[in-house]
This record gives sequence, structure tokens and C-alpha cells, in this order.
Amino acid sequence: LRALPLAERAAPVFKRTLEIAAAQTVKMTKRVPMLVKANPERLTLGLAESLMFRGAIKPITFGGKLFLSYKFVQWTKRKSRPVRAASLTLSARRRERGQHPVLVTA
Repeated sequence: LRALPLAERAAPVFKRTLEIAAAQTVKMTKRVPMLVKANPERLTLGLAESLMFRGAIKPITFGGKLFLSYKFVQWTKRKSRPVRAASLTLSARRRERGQHPVLVTA
């Protein structure tokens, strides 16, 4: 890929972006005691690689999550029994017993 003309044109932009990101990372690593000895350029490259990898697999994982959600909803519908609302159940019981309340107007 380095031999491509596009790569040669993008290299200066990439280097400038990397320098800016590394400068920001240096500021952040000074605040966190565990990262004081860390290499900011290496941290920046690791983050960039991670973001690129996650961005590349997102279409696959999104489709998989959507499919699994659909299957889970189907499974729960098969396993669950119909549940009636409490107010409907109470009204139905009163009607069966003949105790349905009558509206009284004054």
C-alpha cells in the first residue's frame, strides 16, 4: 500500500494527524499516574488500530446482534403464556359473580 500514489499523498496528512493526537495523548498521560511512563505515540497508534478494527467489523456485529435479538423475541413469545392485565381480570371476575358495579347518578 505504501507504493500507491494515494498513500504517498495521504502520508503527510497522516503524520500531522498522528503528531496532533500524540501531543494530546502526552497531556492526558501526565494526568494519569499509571500512564506517565507510557509511550504516547504507541498509545495513539493502538487506539487508531482499535477504532479501525471495530469500525471494520461493525457491519457484521450489527447484523448478528439484530438477528439474535429477533430470535430472542421469538423464543420469549413461545415460552411466555398470555398475561391479562389486573384490571381486566378483576372486571371479568366481577362479571362472572354478578358483582359488576353499577354507575349511580345523583
